Amino acid sequence: MRIYPDFTWEWIIESCKQFCNDIQNSVSPKILSAWSKDYIQSAQGLITIIPKLREHPQLENLVPMKSLLSLRWFPAEDYEVGLYCVENKVKYEVSVTKGWMDIESIEKKVVSLDEAADTVYAYITKYRQD
Repeated sequence: MRIYPDFTWEWIIESCKQFCNDIQNSVSPKILSAWSKDYIQSAQGLITIIPKLREHPQLENLVPMKSLLSLRWFPAEDYEVGLYCVENKVKYEVSVTKGWMDIESIEKKVVSLDEAADTVYAYITKYRQD
């Protein structure tokens, strides 16, 4: 399983907080657009899910890569398990993709906050090759 030692849970949380602050400070609250609000909600969704991921005994030490507003684990060559907030800190999409150039969607599931960590770990375990 490929890991990225430069990423820490704390850094991911701070990065999401900084992202929210940057957007909120760059425009007037009156003109904060719908897409800006969606981005902020996605970042806040990651902040919310991280304690749940860290509570999971097997995920605690499998710190993901943060990419834009998603978390990514790489259980095997050409495989990625992704986690995205799809509904304001309530629902999360967990997906498995294969490939880098021609990306193939293997599995996708929308889960609740309480189901996300187990689902992520189940997908990592299913596709892990080390």
